[in-house]
Amino acid sequence: MSDVKEILHQILNDEKLLKSRAFRDKIYTDEPIIRTASQIPRPRTPEKIKEMKGLAFTPEAYWKTSAWLFYTQGKFMEDFDDVYDYKEDFVKYYPSYRDMTTEQLRGYFSWRSKIRKGNIEKAPAPFVYIYLYELINCIGYEEPVDCFNMFISFCKDYSVIDESITKYTDMWLRDFIVYYGLDSSLADDLADIQYDKLLLTLIHWDKHSDEELFAAIDALSAYQLKKSLFFAACPDDMKEVTVRSFRKLSEFFRDKRKNSLCDKLFGSIVECSYNMFASSIFYDRRSLRDCEYTLNEIHSFTCKSGKWKCRKYYGNRGRNGHLGDLVKAVDSLMRDKNDFKHKISYTGVSKAAVKIIQSEIDSLYEEKRRAEASRIEIDFSKLACIRKAADSTREKLLVDENEYPDVTPLPEQTVVEKEEIHENTDDSPLDNDESLFIKALLYGRDVDAAAKSCGKMVSILADSINEKLFDTFGDTVIDFSADRPELIEDYTDELREMFPDNKE
Repeated sequence: MSDVKEILHQILNDEKLLKSRAFRDKIYTDEPIIRTASQIPRPRTPEKIKEMKGLAFTPEAYWKTSAWLFYTQGKFMEDFDDVYDYKEDFVKYYPSYRDMTTEQLRGYFSWRSKIRKGNIEKAPAPFVYIYLYELINCIGYEEPVDCFNMFISFCKDYSVIDESITKYTDMWLRDFIVYYGLDSSLADDLADIQYDKLLLTLIHWDKHSDEELFAAIDALSAYQLKKSLFFAACPDDMKEVTVRSFRKLSEFFRDKRKNSLCDKLFGSIVECSYNMFASSIFYDRRSLRDCEYTLNEIHSFTCKSGKWKCRKYYGNRGRNGHLGDLVKAVDSLMRDKNDFKHKISYTGVSKAAVKIIQSEIDSLYEEKRRAEASRIEIDFSKLACIRKAADSTREKLLVDENEYPDVTPLPEQTVVEKEEIHENTDDSPLDNDESLFIKALLYGRDVDAAAKSCGKMVSILADSINEKLFDTFGDTVIDFSADRPELIEDYTDELREMFPDNKE
């Protein structure tokens, strides 16, 4: 210290320095020009902040987690208010009280005081996240639901200033509801739960209206129909066919496949380990409890000895590519049916699905054709003329019986009843070659020999039979997925009635 004072004395009494232009023509007070650090005035550190910092150096803090220290310091400063004008900006990942300087801490608590009074101002990102961490840990309010409501209110207001905070907030809000056991209806507006609701509409397709089903398909499809040129031209027809096709495909998978259509499109429900309040600083004060929580029938949580698991549909919880392929196929086939100028191609859709879609398209337009043909238009302006003509005809037909006295009544006509003639005709939808082939399948004969005798390929005969019998069964009757034709077992009895074995 004596060396520092000697250096300052030499500088202040240097004649060359005093005679320089920097000191010329100036008047100085007795205050020294150069001061030591101890002589510079500093703002006073509040005792509460000093005590909070001291908590990081207690014996308990050495073996506890950083999350414990954050919670302990946060509860200690829970009611602290400050007034300090902090203007700087800084960046810290996973910020905590321990990582900030005294000035930054005072700036944070001053900003938090304004927030609690309803005055929301832009602040350095670490301030925002520390405040959210406090609410997650129920620091500042006695009841969890109060912290939850404050969390939603703050995020709504602050996202107008900086929308980047929404990256994690929905996930933390869902975890908050589950961890603290709040009412599941509080999660209804969260994007993750909105996705579940749309998916549940598709899963329970038979319990929802066409409007609800189309809305769910449109929201979850990677191929966005409302951006389609054909949809813009014929929206009602597109909606009708899309919904009809989804219902028919769902019925097909329900009746003919082990898994549902939604399982094929979205995968199956999986249970995985789960990190509650991920990407935040959270102190689990109930780490040894066991509990279960259900958000809905396809989204639930379990906790055993503090280890959390989540059961839901994983993967991309957004627009679905497989559903998009299906919707695009509908659009493409509708364009072909209507000879639309702009054609599009599609991929990723099975032949069976294409046939179902095509059948629904044909059914819709056939219904429209019949409705158009049966429409009766009445021109009410011509009714008066029709009545006048009818009256004139009636007067001519009314004859006085005395006017024609010599009229002899005609003998009664003999009614001859004609005997109905029933002819036995072959009304089979299949031709001889196709009948021979399906009988070979039905009665265990050589299928290849049957096809060879007809001079046709096995695959061609199978496709032709499936196409002709589709209207009767609403499904393919011959499965060719294994490169060998096999009859669908559900239809064999009915097919034997249609095609009896003549050799028996």
